[in-house]
Amino acid sequence: IDGHDHEAIRSAIEKAQIMDKPSIIIGKTIMAKGSAGMERDHNTHGAPLPEDEIYATKDALGLAPESFFLPDEVKSHFRSRFDLLYKTVSDWDTQLLECRKDSGVDSFWSVAVEDQLPVFTYPEFEESTSLATRKAFGFALDHYAQLLPNLVGGSADLEPSNYTGNFANKYSDFQKNNKSGRNIAFGVREFPMAAMMNGMSLHGGIIPFGGTFLVFADYERPALRLAAIQQIRAIHEFTHDSFWVGEDGPTHQPIEHAMSLRAIPNFNVFRPGDAKETAVCFKLAMENRNTPSALLLTRQGLPVSDMDYSKIESGVKNGAYIRKDCEGSPEIVLIATGSEVALAIETAKRMDDKNCRIISMPCMELFEIQSDKFKTDLIPSRGCLKVTMEAGITQGWAKYSGPNGLSIGIDHFGASAPGKDLAQNFGFTADHVEKKIRAHLNKLL
Repeated sequence: IDGHDHEAIRSAIEKAQIMDKPSIIIGKTIMAKGSAGMERDHNTHGAPLPEDEIYATKDALGLAPESFFLPDEVKSHFRSRFDLLYKTVSDWDTQLLECRKDSGVDSFWSVAVEDQLPVFTYPEFEESTSLATRKAFGFALDHYAQLLPNLVGGSADLEPSNYTGNFANKYSDFQKNNKSGRNIAFGVREFPMAAMMNGMSLHGGIIPFGGTFLVFADYERPALRLAAIQQIRAIHEFTHDSFWVGEDGPTHQPIEHAMSLRAIPNFNVFRPGDAKETAVCFKLAMENRNTPSALLLTRQGLPVSDMDYSKIESGVKNGAYIRKDCEGSPEIVLIATGSEVALAIETAKRMDDKNCRIISMPCMELFEIQSDKFKTDLIPSRGCLKVTMEAGITQGWAKYSGPNGLSIGIDHFGASAPGKDLAQNFGFTADHVEKKIRAHLNKLL
């Protein structure tokens, strides 16, 4: 069609809306159409028209030469609809007031449109058991979905792996003939998924979430960055967050991805250390209206903490908190995220001849906005060895471990083998970490 013909465009869209299959509308246009002498000139694409061309174009179009000018017919065209639009808004407000007399509608409107979030409760997890944080996310999703009727989203064709299946089964797929469905079958399309989430959040009334593997976060990056720029709430579930993916090998094992996401300003990256932390991180992501969030979750099981939710929530809000402490001043401070929190706890047990403090840092971004006093109270600036632990690149961790500290991570691609074999080979066992710390201490003495 002629891409400059409004009626042709409108007609094409109307025809596409009644088709049973996807449609492509090709509008052929002319670059700088209407300019006096620069039609089809590629130089008009990224730069304003030259001054003489502007005057010539205005003259050709019969416009006044002033630098800013609105023709009377343009003003009249807009003003001609004012009365209709005022009436439309007034009628809508009247209908809404009538509808909100129904308590169910009023409650939904308060939560979804006015964004008055309910008082959250937390899902129950059996303490001292082992549960993958991706599974914990699925349980938390089912729990929060009952409280939030506007929690809408799905998975990029990884429903069983992302544990969004129960949600999909309970709330059904959103479709043309089922607009009350809350699950969106995004398909193998991570970038469109993230872009759609942005659109839903910008529209309002919806808290969108989307799930895929962490290694595929790169496909989403332009949309993640725009979400951060636009200061919108969108919740990204990234599972299979480290080499513990196992046999799928290096193409599916995230290495640089966590730090890569942390490089985006105004973007919270949560890597919870157990099921309870996962539920808390999810809740905080929903409560943060101006910042998109990512939850990096494990494939493998992790021990469920016996800490109270209140203490965990208080700690996660600060970005980092003490999971286990020692008597007196710490000689070694172990700072860990995600699956390495449990590893830090096991390592400290082997080093009972040292005063060890174990810190879980589920969100570096939240920790960074705390006061200097809070940070140094938690992680002393001197008088102890600081050790950071994350199953990803060590880049970026030196700011916490310091010049004489130790950063334990993986600065190379993974391999195809069972997760436990890789942990042994890459040094992510309590025995390996203990030996590495003691060797480092010996070098410093």
